Amino acid sequence: MPIENITYPDLAAYPGKPAAIQAIKGTGKDAVSLLALDQNSDLWQIDLHTGRAAMLLHVDIPGLELQEPVQIVVSADERFAAVSGRFGQYAALYDLQDSKLITLLSRGDYHYDVCTFPLAFAEYEGRTLLIHGTEWNRLDLLDVRSGENMSARQSPPYADGQHPEHDLDYFHGKIHISPQGDWIIDTGWIWHPIASIRSWSLSAWLSNCWESEDGATLRKLGEQMEDWDQPVVWLDPSTLAIWGQLSIDMYEEEDMKDYGKHLYSHFLAIFDVQTGEQKGLFIPVPAYRTKPLINGGMYYPQGQMAAVNGRIVMWGPENGLSILNPDTGETEFSDEKLCPDSYHPYANVFLEIDESGRFAGKQLTFR
Repeated sequence: MPIENITYPDLAAYPGKPAAIQAIKGTGKDAVSLLALDQNSDLWQIDLHTGRAAMLLHVDIPGLELQEPVQIVVSADERFAAVSGRFGQYAALYDLQDSKLITLLSRGDYHYDVCTFPLAFAEYEGRTLLIHGTEWNRLDLLDVRSGENMSARQSPPYADGQHPEHDLDYFHGKIHISPQGDWIIDTGWIWHPIASIRSWSLSAWLSNCWESEDGATLRKLGEQMEDWDQPVVWLDPSTLAIWGQLSIDMYEEEDMKDYGKHLYSHFLAIFDVQTGEQKGLFIPVPAYRTKPLINGGMYYPQGQMAAVNGRIVMWGPENGLSILNPDTGETEFSDEKLCPDSYHPYANVFLEIDESGRFAGKQLTFR
């Protein structure tokens, strides 16, 4: 597969190697623009194609550890951003236009350090909404401009040892929004521990404050998987691909017939989020690394995925990059030495960052 190497001009202001980056549309056609959090907790806008970099604001979040994974999410109009440590208790919401903090967020202190802080923007009828964790088993919908909680409700109380209505025995994890903003994906977990991926409708949630707990549109897409916060990618507005591995101790022999001799292999499963139907299962596929980057850190999936020109690109440390055909599951290309730091969907380029913080690009040409 032809790979074009792309060089970018040196940055006029040099923030060094970032702790986290997030692709943005930025300045328009042919732009390669990013939000980047540097090692001083300053948030920058970087335009790689021009070499421009501008510091926007300073991020101040209790307990933020920059040597651990950090996430940045950004609103569709790129006015607002939220930042958290992946395994942190706190997050912060910022107005990028006015370079100011809007609010500090917390998901509570109960086992927060084993999964990604739930954090994602959505748009609905002209409103910018932030989905964020407020307890281990609760998400809320914040109207960013008005400050209104669109999912206000009382947490279900226990009485006489009875399991209350709407109570959710589920730890929320990393959140993904469908391309048209209709569906929410939650890659959380339940006690054993094992993964449990859930989906539900955003519009239904705005009509029913309990939709994320037990609403009519709630679907369980994948359960009894070894890892949570797995890599996922949207193939179309309602079809999701999930990269995972089985938790085989939780399955009966009859349930595992589809996996044959590949019980310990990683797999790629494809789901319709509207119905919960599994539309495809490909096994084996490349593995992703779970060992933490630093000693004593939390184990977590370190693979990434992107949908590019009708193919699924999967990559991560130790196993390199592979390209799969989502119709057949065939691996059309693999390179164990190729492991980009991220994919920029607006520029259709894979980005690499060296130890000094210099960016380079790679563009894949598909046949």
